[in-house]
Amino acid sequence: MATVAQIEMVLKRVEQARPAHFFKCMDEVQVGIGAVLRLLYDSDEAVTAGKISEELEVSTARVAVLIRKMVSKGLITKEQDTRDARVTIVRLTDFGRQAFEETRDDIYRKTGMVIDTVGEDRLIEFISVAEEIKDTITLPEIHF
Repeated sequence: MATVAQIEMVLKRVEQARPAHFFKCMDEVQVGIGAVLRLLYDSDEAVTAGKISEELEVSTARVAVLIRKMVSKGLITKEQDTRDARVTIVRLTDFGRQAFEETRDDIYRKTGMVIDTVGEDRLIEFISVAEEIKDTITLPEIHF
């Protein structure tokens, strides 16, 4: 069983490493605006707000908020389906396509730098260990 000293040392190292900060840019592409951009970029067909909700496993209310933000930033357009006015079709603008490509290229560049610095084997081992940690613990929610 781990000692208090070992536990405190690990917690201190995690605090210093700031893994949440480290992975923030990748997290942003997995959820939110980045995820919607990726979904629209990769789609070969018209994408509805409902499909975005289903694919990202988020509520339709959350998708509505994302769509409003993205329209205001000029990343996407939205239009009513000609066959069913209740359905909203979402499309990338040229600016949205460019924004996604720049973000993707930046992530690829940074990931390449990590592989070059750390090494692919060590990085894969790190990811495996991180998956084991995730599967092992769930931090308790803080209730105030």
